[in-house]
Amino acid sequence: MKEKVLTFALGCGIVVPMLYFGNQLLAAPFFPDYSFLRMDASLLGSDLAIYPAIFNIGAIITGIATIMASVGFLLALQQLATNPLLTWLTALAILLNGFGSLWAGLFPMPDPRHGDNPFAVGIFLFPLLLMFALWNRSNARPIKIYLIVTNLLFIALVPIMSGASGIDTQGYQGLLQRIAALVFFVPISVGAYFLIQRTKNRSFSKG
Repeated sequence: MKEKVLTFALGCGIVVPMLYFGNQLLAAPFFPDYSFLRMDASLLGSDLAIYPAIFNIGAIITGIATIMASVGFLLALQQLATNPLLTWLTALAILLNGFGSLWAGLFPMPDPRHGDNPFAVGIFLFPLLLMFALWNRSNARPIKIYLIVTNLLFIALVPIMSGASGIDTQGYQGLLQRIAALVFFVPISVGAYFLIQRTKNRSFSKG
C-alpha cells in the first residue's frame, strides 16, 4: 500500500507543471484579447475573464496535486535515506507551493489577498533544497546539474524581474512570469520522475 501511495503521489508531482500551464491554455480563450507575452497568469482568474472559475478551479486542482506530491517526496527521500532535515524541508517547500496554488485559486484577483500569498517562499526554496537533498547521491549527477542550472537561472531572473537590472520589461511581464514558472514548477516534475526511478530500483534490489 505504501508503495502505491508513493507512486501515485510522485505521479501527481510529475503532472504539476502540466496542470499549471495547461490550466492557462484552457482559460485563455475565455479572456478577451489575452496576451501570454504581456499579461500575468492570475488575470485569467480575475473578474476581467468571462469564466474566471476555469482558471481558479484549475489552480486549486494544481494545488491539490502539489500537496500530494509533497507526500511522495517525503516518503521517497526517506526511503533513500536522505538527510532527515533536508528531507522534511524539501517536502515542506513543495507543500507550501501547493498551498500557494490553493491560495491563488481561492482568492483570485482583484482580491487584495491574492498578491499577499503567504506561501510563495516554498516556490522559491524548493529547487535549492532538492539540490542539497540529492547532493551526496552518486547516481544523481544529471539532476544535480539540472538543479544547479535552475538555481542559477533563478539568481539571474531576480534583478530582471525586480527592476534592479535596469532592463525595461514593460510589455513582457507575462513572458517573464512564465519563464520563472518553468524554473520553479518543472523541477517538481523532474524530481518526482527521478525519485520514482530510484525508489523502484531500490525496491527491485531488495526483492
